[in-house]
Amino acid sequence: MRVGIVGAGPGGSLLATHLARAGAHATLFDASHPREKPCGGGLTRKALRLLPAAPVDDPLPARFVDRCRLESGTGEHVQLDLAHPVAIASRRELDAWLLRRATAAGARHLSERVVAVSTDGRLTTSSGEHAFDVIVGADGAGSLVRRSLLRPTPPSRLMMAAGWFAEGDAPMTVGFLPGAAGYWWLFPRPDHVGVGICAPLAAQPTRALLERLEGEIARSWPALLPRGARHYAHTIPSPSAEAGCLREVAGARWALVGDAAALADPITGEGIYFALRSAELLAEALLKTGSPTRYPEALLDDCGRELLRAAELHERFYAPGFTSRMLRYAARSGAIRRVLGDLVLGEQGYVGLKRRLLLALPRFAWDSARSLASSIRS
Repeated sequence: MRVGIVGAGPGGSLLATHLARAGAHATLFDASHPREKPCGGGLTRKALRLLPAAPVDDPLPARFVDRCRLESGTGEHVQLDLAHPVAIASRRELDAWLLRRATAAGARHLSERVVAVSTDGRLTTSSGEHAFDVIVGADGAGSLVRRSLLRPTPPSRLMMAAGWFAEGDAPMTVGFLPGAAGYWWLFPRPDHVGVGICAPLAAQPTRALLERLEGEIARSWPALLPRGARHYAHTIPSPSAEAGCLREVAGARWALVGDAAALADPITGEGIYFALRSAELLAEALLKTGSPTRYPEALLDDCGRELLRAAELHERFYAPGFTSRMLRYAARSGAIRRVLGDLVLGEQGYVGLKRRLLLALPRFAWDSARSLASSIRS
């Protein structure tokens, strides 16, 4: 089987690794690789489990962090001790590391820009035409493969992310943006800090987002202000609450993974895990049947319903006052902090979130009573 993969980010490289290891002919096309992105670069435990094993002489280029500070934007804050560390990496370094795993497994990387694809397996670059049994779009939010074989992700399902990279250090921090349905972040990487902000694409201009981010950073972390550093911006696509948006991400001889398939959490914007998992699911479908046609249902059954539930909850999560109340409750209750910590880690899904919160209520009431009694005594 010959598979042409457009894009050598996490999804494309992991897919190529699995296919090459199984004896398929996998060719990655990416002329811009590696490049940086204004994202946190966090890999949770479930994302780390999907990565290829790291060679002794080429360890994963990441920093491990086990605490996260959440801020409401209206004065409330809470410190979470994470049950499992988050690995934080530069996307340039992570993507390059994953590409090395793919080529070491036998995949081929052509540093060529793809200019056209077709449903019959033909792919055209600046050097000529190539023929494949299957073409995969792993080429990000603005995917050429998606635009050519399906349709672009609608603007209503896009978030804008922008930021810069600063020298120095800082704790992992996420601050919510009242009235903007988004958040800003500090993610400490091995040798710098990723500073960023994201909100729905239509919420406000990118320049306004960056100005708001600079205002947040100036208050508590002035040493991390850009000071001439280059700003980055890109869009983050996510699914709607309808299952049809996931069922359409493959045809008889083509498929989409990661951001090209709009597989990012609609609430958090986290997409690395879904890029990796979609690549794994597509590899399983291709190796088992030689066709991607079973991939959409496998995706829906595996992690798709969590994404659909997140799309349903998005407006309620960012409704006025919700994050403030959430952090106030968490400050008073270890049970609520553990739920939030698992949400940050991706260990707690949205489908079972309501049930877990209900189970945490008795402990929350007890913790609140103890906190009140302590404040009265003092």
